[in-house]
Amino acid sequence: MVNRGRSGGCVTCRERRVKCDEARPKCQACQRLRLHCGGYKTTYANLKFKDQNHKFRTQSVMVRGATPQNRAYSLRSLSEPDTAVPFYLHHYARMGRDMSSARGFYEILIPIYCSQRQDSALSLAVSAVASQVLSIWRHDNSPLPQEAYTQAVKCLRRTIQDRREWGNAATILAVLSLQLFESIVAIYGLRPSTQIHHNGAVSFLPFIKAGNQNEKASAYVRQFILHIEICSAIRQGRQLQTVASSWIKDNGLFTVPDNPSAALDAIGVSVTSLQAHVKDLQCGCLTLSPEALSECIAKTRHVDQQLLTWAECVPDHWRPLRRADDNIDPSIPAYQSTCEIYPSCQIATIWNLWRIQRLLVIKIKLSLLECDGMSSNREELAEPQPIVQELVDGVCYSVPFYLGNLSKPLSMADFADPTILLPSSYFPGRNGNWNKQLDHQHPAADDHRRHIIAQGPWHIMSPLSRLLTLCFEECGPPMRPFFRSGQYEWIRDQFLRVTTLLHIPPVESSAHCGQGSLSKFLDPRSSDTMAENLATGVRKGAIFMSGA
Repeated sequence: MVNRGRSGGCVTCRERRVKCDEARPKCQACQRLRLHCGGYKTTYANLKFKDQNHKFRTQSVMVRGATPQNRAYSLRSLSEPDTAVPFYLHHYARMGRDMSSARGFYEILIPIYCSQRQDSALSLAVSAVASQVLSIWRHDNSPLPQEAYTQAVKCLRRTIQDRREWGNAATILAVLSLQLFESIVAIYGLRPSTQIHHNGAVSFLPFIKAGNQNEKASAYVRQFILHIEICSAIRQGRQLQTVASSWIKDNGLFTVPDNPSAALDAIGVSVTSLQAHVKDLQCGCLTLSPEALSECIAKTRHVDQQLLTWAECVPDHWRPLRRADDNIDPSIPAYQSTCEIYPSCQIATIWNLWRIQRLLVIKIKLSLLECDGMSSNREELAEPQPIVQELVDGVCYSVPFYLGNLSKPLSMADFADPTILLPSSYFPGRNGNWNKQLDHQHPAADDHRRHIIAQGPWHIMSPLSRLLTLCFEECGPPMRPFFRSGQYEWIRDQFLRVTTLLHIPPVESSAHCGQGSLSKFLDPRSSDTMAENLATGVRKGAIFMSGA
């Protein structure tokens, strides 16, 4: 739903939610912080979006525990007897989602899906993803997901023969859904994901026009395409595709107002550029003069400052609440007996993406400083250790929030299992009261619990795998020496725990590793090898997924 908000203020200040002096052509606030001032004539700057997904909820055939009927989803009539689509949309597209943290896919998927025919490309693509997700939860190898995927691809090919469909939000969501299906299959196959659907989505960017009947949806779809392109470019150490970089250069990135995730993506554009330059330097493809090298070092400092400013400007309710005491249940693995609680998995993951981007910028700066070799930079080479430790600690402290005491491969029974403990079952007020536990029968508490069980392992998998790859990848300065003693091993074991929860098959058999174990091997070298192989395989499969 769209309504008119307060006018005035440049796009950047509105994103940062700070007062703007509205100076022309650039406001003083942006100039003082050396931020790009987005100007005042942005198509979407005067729009606000309200989450209307609650209108699509109703009673359903979904079973939760011993109760035969529970709140689920108001979907148009489904011809298939299976509950895959309601399960998928309820647990992944509705719960834990908010327009203020929207990346642009799940948050608009439900209303657009409900507007489509059952034989449309989007309906078939969502059915394919839903069937694959439910198959994972049921631990089966049903051929239905692949059959649905094949039907969706055929339908999409027919759909895009009409050029008018190229900028249609429903069509692009279908393309993105097929890429998500491919990524999930690639992760479980520990192989690189094909990028044909991702490239197709990027190629549609110029055709997503403002002013059509789906204008608000189009803004979010465009934002998600750019988000995925930025994430994949960071993962691959490459520049943005020409279509995406040209669109950003000509139109800017702040298409979604009051959205910190979009603001972080704007900074991510600079991170991709820096990373690609350093990769060319390391490969000998690029030689920089001393002046150019100094300019690159200065740019890393500027980007890092932008990331720090981002963290200062996020809404107060986004900030993690830290619990550091001995009262955490001993069955919940917690690094240094500390956990941080967030409003949702989505917001926690945006914070971890911010941490990973800062770590990448620090690594880039260290690489450039080593190339520079000036004695004046020696102090700066030693400076990052406490910063790296703080950032890595932050990722570690988020693990209990995502995983609680989960230890076995996930199954449908977990949603009603009272022995599963999650720190966020305790909703603390800002007064620091951690002792009041919400009634588990309360709908909001139950939805919160279910969304963490469903999404938590997926959300933390990428940050943990990124921390591991920062330690063993060959390019750039080694990051493992910056970690605290024993921290790498803790991260390794939590990552292997995540692959156990998601029952991603191990790539190396071990006499010390059984089904459902927490990867507490007798031989640490076996753990290191398995973690390295799994992290590499998972990251190849997740190249075109949201995350770090």
